[in-house]
Amino acid sequence: MFPTREDVHGIKRLEVLREAAASFNFKGYHATSMNEIAASLGVTKAALYHYFPNKNSLLAACFDHAMDAAFASMERARKEGRNGRERLVLTMSYYVAQLINELNCCVVLMEDKALEPEDQAKLVRQRDRFERALRSFIREGIDDGSVVPCDPKLAVFVILGAMNWVPKWFKPNGAWKPDQLNAALAQMFERLVSSSPVAAMASDVGELPSSAGPPLSLSSLGLRGHGARVTKIAKKTDKKVKVGGRR
Repeated sequence: MFPTREDVHGIKRLEVLREAAASFNFKGYHATSMNEIAASLGVTKAALYHYFPNKNSLLAACFDHAMDAAFASMERARKEGRNGRERLVLTMSYYVAQLINELNCCVVLMEDKALEPEDQAKLVRQRDRFERALRSFIREGIDDGSVVPCDPKLAVFVILGAMNWVPKWFKPNGAWKPDQLNAALAQMFERLVSSSPVAAMASDVGELPSSAGPPLSLSSLGLRGHGARVTKIAKKTDKKVKVGGRR
């Protein structure tokens, strides 16, 4: 089956989001210009505007994509987990895979004050909904005996605080492979909340087995189109516009 025009557009758009998120994370939102993002992609500023009318809409799209990944991860974990602890750990594992494999969006969430009021309010609603779901998994775990009694709100803050910094320090070309880091973090999250003894943690992340399979993506999580709830883009399509990432 050949990809549709919409699929191709979504892939190119994702490349723009990846590059923008990397730039925002490295320099900060206010210090990053559309010209710099376009240059890093090897395209003109006009080509970039084909996808996003301004820098703020680009930032909003990064937020939406990150939250899409969060909710898709949560829904998959809800179906696969057998108890509250498994649902919590699986959610975090699938989400971290998104952060380090597909889009460095999560750290950008610290730039939420730069959003327009309407977009900021939307993000707060989405973030609150995600946190409530994670707290519900912890409460389920406490009730079914898989999670040690604790304050669910504090536990979620600790886990999200650790996870949100991963794209800031993780180097894709470093010593640790994405799936090795993901496995190590899952072990840590599980030990944090488990009510019973769990397997010993790896003393060296680099010694964990690394799968040869493709990285987890939004499509594998059941979310097609890379950001279904993102800000509307320009309606006109210019066949001459080509966006290619450096990676």
